[in-house]
Amino acid sequence: MAEAARLALVALVGLAALPACTPARPRNAVLIVLDTLRADGLSAYGNARPTSPALDALAERGVLFETVVTNTPWTLPAMVGLMTGEYASARTYHDGVQRSLVEDLRTGGWATAAFTEGGFVSERFGFDRGFELFREPEGPVPEVISNDTTKNIDTTFGWAREWLAAHGRERPFFVLLHSYETHTPYRRRTFAEGLERGRLAPSYEVDYAAYINKFETVFSEAELAYIRALYDGGVAEADRHVGQLLEALASLDLARDTLVVVTSDHGEDLGERRPMRPGNHGHALYDEQMLVPLILYDPTRRYPVPRVAAQVRLVDVLVTICDLLGLAPAPDRHGRSLVPLMTGEEAEDRVAWLEIPYHELLGSPAHNGLRMGSFKVIVNPPFSPAGRVEMYDLAQDPGERKNVVGQDPRRNAALKLEFDRIKAELARLGAANFRRKSDESDPLRDERLRSLGYVE
Repeated sequence: MAEAARLALVALVGLAALPACTPARPRNAVLIVLDTLRADGLSAYGNARPTSPALDALAERGVLFETVVTNTPWTLPAMVGLMTGEYASARTYHDGVQRSLVEDLRTGGWATAAFTEGGFVSERFGFDRGFELFREPEGPVPEVISNDTTKNIDTTFGWAREWLAAHGRERPFFVLLHSYETHTPYRRRTFAEGLERGRLAPSYEVDYAAYINKFETVFSEAELAYIRALYDGGVAEADRHVGQLLEALASLDLARDTLVVVTSDHGEDLGERRPMRPGNHGHALYDEQMLVPLILYDPTRRYPVPRVAAQVRLVDVLVTICDLLGLAPAPDRHGRSLVPLMTGEEAEDRVAWLEIPYHELLGSPAHNGLRMGSFKVIVNPPFSPAGRVEMYDLAQDPGERKNVVGQDPRRNAALKLEFDRIKAELARLGAANFRRKSDESDPLRDERLRSLGYVE
């Protein structure tokens, strides 16, 4: 016994002399962006319909962030924020994306591949920066209307599975997938069959959404419920493809060391307000357009905080992926790693800047805002019907119906101080112009933007 004890002691001393063990890290990462997916589109975020069994299961194994705020409610500047870890400025976007965290990953030795559905998430706008392979379709969303039609999600996820099968074991990789499945047109009738649809057609098309936007149509509750059912059908279809991708990772023996992150660029107006604008986004900074889901699954470890209650931002997402892969991006980013919130080292809300930047394509005047703690302030253009300044106590009024600006001078001052600080910083960096990389016309890609409702 004495000899056994001595040997055990020697072993312990030897272990103590070894360098500290490096925490396990994922080798690879897959980032899935489901365009126009509001947080409450998923069952895990409160949708009563079973829209997201695959994503719900992923959240059970990983980390779900309860309050995730995008920087803007339309795709181009939102994706700039996601891919750069910064709020949009001339430093991040000037006739195309000017810098990207993907460049850091590629320089760090990761294979980088993107599979997108075009539109704004296109080489045309510089989103190929840092990617060794960038694949996107050409032309409009298919016009076929049936319950089993696809936009391009079958192709997009199929490209990704093929690439993973061919290259997934060669070296560490970062893969981006982007899909417009949950964007208008809404054509998935999975949950809409048998529902009353009033004046609506079986599907909800882009041209009709544009007509509503122009003429301020008022919908019945049944019609709004039908539109929501179609939208939820798109969510379920996107979830099905995510599930197939997860199965492919497992069958290729890649799942055990591949970080999977699922989010969206912005939400969607589904007719909650007047004027009713179901099937639209980019026109307001209310939470139905600003809150997106974020689910992170790291197969190499379990985190002490599986549901993060603190408010986080879309600009934090790719910074976090880099951190988990062991890459430290340049520190001059607005985004910060979310790892301390997952480990419990931090629990504070992140201040979120909100913006609708002016863009000649959309013709919308600029709006700015701030979401700080349980309060939101929105600064509208002059002569806005909602008033120049709106403020909401989100804890008491999550639907943002009661403007409380002026009721608490101390709160007003604190929000104004932070608002002015961020706005001044962005002014020093210069405004993003949001033109494409080239002024040359591309008829096929223009048609794709038109089919998604971005141009007339």
